[in-house]
Amino acid sequence: MSYMLRRVALLATAAAGASVLVGGPAFAQQPTFEHFGGSFTEVDDETCGFPITIEETFSADVIFFYDAAGNLVRSINHLQLRGTDSANGVSLAENANFTHTFDFTTGTNGDLGLQTQVIVPGGGTVLIEAGRVLSDEEGNLQFVAGKHQLIAGDVSAYCAALSG
Repeated sequence: MSYMLRRVALLATAAAGASVLVGGPAFAQQPTFEHFGGSFTEVDDETCGFPITIEETFSADVIFFYDAAGNLVRSINHLQLRGTDSANGVSLAENANFTHTFDFTTGTNGDLGLQTQVIVPGGGTVLIEAGRVLSDEEGNLQFVAGKHQLIAGDVSAYCAALSG
């Protein structure tokens, strides 16, 4: 799994982990809701073979669902990310707007929507992950539909744009 896909999965997992703090028997049958956001900066050394600094701001709206015994069974997380990918003196806008689901009984992750879009100023999209992806807890792909350049390994336009 590519660096960027792991980053999205990490955000989604953080949202799922937050559920442990809000769930419990008092909410046995009623869904709970949590909104949170933040920002982060990381360096991706894998995608293009040179360091790419990724600065993101994100917000997440998560609904947690429980069974009759109060056990967490699934979550639905709407994520929005805005930021920049920078390398070699070049900065590109990145955004995402998608829904991440997690089934706590099967371990299935699902993403639907625009998971990543990187844009060259005045030049259009150089990288896009859009559509639907299902994976298990270890990140093994189970289903992919849509346009997924990272999954396909088609990062040449993205890397060329950041080459300077």
